[in-house]
Amino acid sequence: MLPGEPTPLVTQRLVLRAIDGSDEAAIHEYRSDPSVTQYLSHGPLTAEANSERLAQLLALGAASNGKWFNYGWAITLRESGKVIGDARTWNSTALAATGVLAAGRHPAGEAALAYVLNADYHHQGYGREAAAALVKWLFTHCGISTAVAAVYEPNSPSIRLLQSLGFRQDPFLPADQETAGKGFPLLMFRLDSPQHSSD
Repeated sequence: MLPGEPTPLVTQRLVLRAIDGSDEAAIHEYRSDPSVTQYLSHGPLTAEANSERLAQLLALGAASNGKWFNYGWAITLRESGKVIGDARTWNSTALAATGVLAAGRHPAGEAALAYVLNADYHHQGYGREAAAALVKWLFTHCGISTAVAAVYEPNSPSIRLLQSLGFRQDPFLPADQETAGKGFPLLMFRLDSPQHSSD
């Protein structure tokens, strides 16, 4: 993978492109919605908190390099360019003194993804379309051997989405793991690249 902003990913109905500052209002529209943030690591965001979060994402993207990365993606409609959600792909959140990302908690060859959509676009297959494109990008462009995703146990739509892409629950992590004070068990799912599969 080359350093710098990732090339947009084009699917049947979507374009996934690098997130930028002009997306702030569209992102706040759904990240301030309690029905959307119920199963996210944060609650509904104020405008200020949303702005701070976006600035952090942009900084992480700018610090990404050929080995360690943390990219925010705007999920947009292909026909209109409207932002209907956002996503992240990362293998590090650790910023080195040199200003680039350093080795994070993920082992070599593993990267995580996360995604969220505006409630107006739920249950229309957009989430699966976006996640499938990101998984393919991780495997083919980044050379990742294993993609992982964390989901709160009550979030059955997201669990079904991951399972439809071939993700399986990681048996090595306890089902009662919980983060961010949501009070829900946090489940980890993983998918091995076909090129690295032992099957």
